[in-house]
Amino acid sequence: MEQQVKDGLNFILGAVNTVKVEAEKAISTISSEFQTLAAKGAQDQSEVSVNLRKYLQEGLVQVETLVGKANTALADAKEKVASVTPKA
Repeated sequence: MEQQVKDGLNFILGAVNTVKVEAEKAISTISSEFQTLAAKGAQDQSEVSVNLRKYLQEGLVQVETLVGKANTALADAKEKVASVTPKA
């Protein structure tokens, strides 16, 4: 019985180690492929790609502006609530 427990534990440890190694390999491969595709995309200077980059950048600026305004409005609302809430 004791040997079966040890074998089971060793099996689990081996499986965990294998999963870890395979996950690291997969992450490395995905990262490498991502970098390759990103480099290919950066080299693409077609009209569609240039326009897409331009509109995406403009969209990101607008989103950042909206997030900033929302954070400011939230901070103002918190201050107003804090000013009317009785302090304990």
